[in-house]
Amino acid sequence: MSEPQIQIVTENDEPLKAADKKDAYTNGWFHRMARVMLEDADGRVLLQKRAEHMEMYPGRWDNSAAGYVDVGEDYITAALRELNEEIGIKDVKLRTLGYYESRSKFDWRLLNRFNRVYRLVVSPNIKFKLEAKEVAHVQWFTVAEARQLIVDHPDLVTDGLAEVMKRFYK
Repeated sequence: MSEPQIQIVTENDEPLKAADKKDAYTNGWFHRMARVMLEDADGRVLLQKRAEHMEMYPGRWDNSAAGYVDVGEDYITAALRELNEEIGIKDVKLRTLGYYESRSKFDWRLLNRFNRVYRLVVSPNIKFKLEAKEVAHVQWFTVAEARQLIVDHPDLVTDGLAEVMKRFYK
């Protein structure tokens, strides 16, 4: 089964065309990312550790769930899909935490993105169903612990997690 094509957008985040990820990276085309941060009642955040074989950011800590917005999806649809696919959470109502533009690189890939971030408060005892192909495990962190991880070990986190923590978890 081939991967779905992602939504390529203009520099104003307006839909432009469909493309595969490799073309988006190679050409530096803007695309959309949906990110979800799970929190518990004590304000801890759930981070996922990406599987070691992942093409991008292998073995690094990331948002609770995150992924590309595919053609035909909006941000919220992609966020809900990724949350279900990666950690098995479905039928929830997400709250928008924020929106930002980012430009970065990973190896040869140009990552020009518009990112919409969502938040969901859950019980710390919630049961997760991890997608083993993508997620090695998940762990609760205090905001201070997550921020310290980013400072002490920037090579162990994704750019998306670093940006979300910097922008929305002071």
